[in-house]
Amino acid sequence: MVLGASGLQTFFKVTLPNIKWGIIYGVILCNARAMGEFGAVSVVSGHIRGMTNTVPLQVEILYNEYNYTAAFAVASLLAFLALVTLAVKTIAEWNMQRQLNDN
Repeated sequence: MVLGASGLQTFFKVTLPNIKWGIIYGVILCNARAMGEFGAVSVVSGHIRGMTNTVPLQVEILYNEYNYTAAFAVASLLAFLALVTLAVKTIAEWNMQRQLNDN
């Protein structure tokens, strides 16, 4: 105990504010990487249908089955999510820069 503060209080009042932007940026980048993962799942995991599937692999499956409408719809959803991720990243960077300029 440091001056009466518990471990959780120290974490939430000292540590977390200092690492907040790193955590936010890491989550955004992990999200972007997970949405676009194609090669590792297709090659390393064996591409087991129904078990090791990602959105890009689903687009490929639909396209190979000549289901172009569904493939386009899923690819459009993936593109929309990519744009949302980019917007969140831009807003986070803008807020971080504003906070640094205020201090």
